[in-house]
Amino acid sequence: MGLESDLKENSALKGSKKFTIREFGGAFGDWGTLIPFIIGYISIVGLKPAGIFLTLGLTNIILGIRFNLPLPVQPQKTIGTVAISEKWTSNMVISTGFGTGVIWFLLGFSKKLNKIVQKIPITAVRGIQLGLALILGWAGIVFFSGNLLLGLISILIILLLIKNKPIPSAIILTLMGVLIVIFTGTVQLSDIRLGLPIFSFEFPTWQNFLLGMAYAGIAQLFLTITNVMIATVVLIKDLFPEREDNIDANVLAFNMGAINLINPFLGGIPLCHGSGGLMAQYAFGARTGGSMILEGILEIVLGLFFSNTLFLLFSEFPSSILGAMLIYTSYLLGRIAFKDFNRKSFPIILISAILCWYLNITIGFFIGLILYLMFKKKIEGKLNINKKLI
Repeated sequence: MGLESDLKENSALKGSKKFTIREFGGAFGDWGTLIPFIIGYISIVGLKPAGIFLTLGLTNIILGIRFNLPLPVQPQKTIGTVAISEKWTSNMVISTGFGTGVIWFLLGFSKKLNKIVQKIPITAVRGIQLGLALILGWAGIVFFSGNLLLGLISILIILLLIKNKPIPSAIILTLMGVLIVIFTGTVQLSDIRLGLPIFSFEFPTWQNFLLGMAYAGIAQLFLTITNVMIATVVLIKDLFPEREDNIDANVLAFNMGAINLINPFLGGIPLCHGSGGLMAQYAFGARTGGSMILEGILEIVLGLFFSNTLFLLFSEFPSSILGAMLIYTSYLLGRIAFKDFNRKSFPIILISAILCWYLNITIGFFIGLILYLMFKKKIEGKLNINKKLI
């Protein structure tokens, strides 16, 4: 009943309804996931807020106008997780993001991605998801241990607000961290001021391109295929059935290719679409592209006028609060790995995840894929039996 009423409401929304309080509220729906990665990229990797926020803002505005849907972009989680946990250089990040852009652009241009998507076994991807959770969770624990009391308070806030959708805990924790930085004197109020940023342009290098793709980029591609190409397309069909013919895997790949071919040169982070971001904005009230346009305007204002202040605050941001946010983010990532749980395939997922954490994401993925292919008949036989019983 709830879904039917939502669908009727969607069909009734016109262009005049784009810029409402509800749409603006929906714009913050995906910030709970976005903020921890942005803080990590600034405080750990050393990327500049101006490039991050300006590219995010421009991307959201362009996509909001083009599709008139809440189709936000999010950090590429495999690259972001590895970059933050292993303290990559900024050039390593932008080179890897550029690498994924090249591949997505070519795949989207080829119009053959819909067929490729159908051939990726979900078991192999679940191993990446659980592996990412382990990597990000361990990095969170390391940061968390810097101040156990502050970390425990942060975890408590997350637990208290976990079911309170109008107030994302990440926003509360970010404000708390900023206040701590100011009141402890780490950053003086006199240091906080408006001002245009000084842009620093970087160019991808072949060495970092190859290293980044080997360490995280290749695994990111396979993860994106399921989380974006399958899950996002299906979710759009569920929430906006009148628009399902306009968006498919090829369209999304072309978007992500174009984004990541341009953004790295402006200092932006590797971005992709995601079903989680779409569902989060929808849950907070977003029904049109207006939510993305409003979010984009806010991000451009932050990047243009508050870049220096954000860099100062996030560079000194309490590591224990960031650790708590990363631990919660790792929980959300890990939970997805247990979707459609199957005892036959779970040992493969677990082995793959441990190898992703202990050795390398790409190695873990391919070993998981090989194990799946070796035991494919047993796993699919079990799944077929379950379907018959249902």
